[in-house]
Order: sequence, then structure tokens, then C-alpha cells
Amino acid sequence: MRLVVATYNIQYALGQDGRYDIARIADAVAEADIILFQEVTQNWTRNDGEDQVAELAARLNRYVVFGSTFDSDASTVVDGKVVNRRRTFGNMIASRWPILSSRTQLLPKHALPETMDVQRCVVEGICQTPAGPIRAYSVHLSHISAGQRLPQVEVLMRFIREAQTDALPADGPFPQAWSGDAVDVPLPATVILGGDFNCTADSREIALVCGEMDPHRGRLRRAGQLVDTFVAAGHDPLVASTFYTRETGYKIDHLVATPDLAGSVVRSWIGDSTASDHYPVFVELDWAGATV
Repeated sequence: MRLVVATYNIQYALGQDGRYDIARIADAVAEADIILFQEVTQNWTRNDGEDQVAELAARLNRYVVFGSTFDSDASTVVDGKVVNRRRTFGNMIASRWPILSSRTQLLPKHALPETMDVQRCVVEGICQTPAGPIRAYSVHLSHISAGQRLPQVEVLMRFIREAQTDALPADGPFPQAWSGDAVDVPLPATVILGGDFNCTADSREIALVCGEMDPHRGRLRRAGQLVDTFVAAGHDPLVASTFYTRETGYKIDHLVATPDLAGSVVRSWIGDSTASDHYPVFVELDWAGATV
């Protein structure tokens, strides 16, 4: 089975030309089967209250799940009736196939009164592909410093590592009132994790995820829990960029996977859409199926 996965920080659909356009965001990653989005919003005045979750789902015709890290009231009162709305900012997973279950894990945030930062999270979705289930994760780490990110990575990797015992929506036999709607959810070992890590491939943060990088050769010196699919495709991540205001060597958007999935990498590439301040990252896999 050929499987294309993308990760994309969409900067709430604000393009490099200063225009908001969620349609061109969707078009930039339409070829992907599973898409891991960051900085998706709902009900912000800056882009006329657009529900970007619904817009992306409709334009891409995908199953979606969304996890919010920033959630505040955006309700109004019309003719004396409360119209409930929430102003959200978070991560999203879009899949060509059903997402059987999902969880959102908040990541640690240390208060910095003099520096703007927001709560971060990782969103998990178990996607039921034709070749079997896969655990997909969309993450966005802090842009502030390694001191903010390293505790986040520790929680992130523990969340992924323990998912095979913790990720079931419910445990034990379902009571009669539940049985008709209960979902038999598999817990596959196969994982794809993507997102805006806000750090480069030779960072301490990525070392916790993938192992130690050789800064001179752009290759793994010591294997970790997951594998960088961009490296597995033969690229040097230290001479690539995914953020438009930086020169080469500033690739901060990564797609990493368990070794069984990374071993099926056919190619990986960085898209050229200017619909956001980041460029999407893709990987194509020739995948035989998941290990449950």
C-alpha cells in the first residue's frame, strides 16, 4: 500500500502575502492520505470567525479530529438567546480513512510573564487504513527555548510509549446501554508523529525522539525510539529549511516514525506552497501493514 503523510503548520491560514486563505492550505496538502496540522483555529475575529476545522474537513473530504490548546469564550447573544462558540487554537489530524478514536494530551508549560507563549498539545488519532491501523500524532512544541521544549518532549514520548496500554476509550465489558455504540479500537504498534518541533534535527529535543545526530554528516549516530523519515529518504535535514524567514539549516517541521514504518520510506520532500509561514513536509511510504 502506498501511503502519503504530511505535516503542516498552517499559521491559521495566514500566507506569506498577508492574506488568509484556508482553501489554498487544503490544496497544498491534498495529495496526502493523512495530514497532521498545527495552528488551526476556530472563531477568531482576525479571519472573520472562520471554523478552519470544518473548512479543512470539507475541502479535503477527510475524517478529522481536533485538539485545542487555547480555548476561550467567543459566544454571543442574539435576540436574547445565547449562541455558544469557543475561540480555539490547536492541532488537527485529517485522514482519508476513519479515525477510530482520539485523545489530546496537554504538554507542560512554564509561565513566562515577560514572553508570549501558549499552551501546547499532542493529538492522537488511530486511523483505520486499508493496510491496517496506524497511530498518528500531531504535535506543536514551544517556540521559546529548549528549556520549555525538553519537558514537553518527555511527556510526548511517554504518551506515545504508553498508548498501547492506555489508549482504549474504555476498558472491560460494556454495559447494555453502551454495547450498541461501543467501538472495538485496535492499539497498533506502528506510529507516525509529525509537527512543528521548533527545533532542528541536531537538537537535544530530537535526540530524545530519534537518537543522537552526527552534526557533520546529518545522520543518526545512535538510534532512538523513532526514526526521522526525511533522513531515511536520504536527505540531510541540516541543509533543509521549512520556515520561510530562515535560511537553509532551519528545518523545524519533522515526520518521524517507528522503524517498521520508516523502513518503507520511498521518498520525502518539502512542499513549496506559500500559504503559511511554514512549508509542508511529506513522506511517501510503501507500507505492508500495521503491527497491532
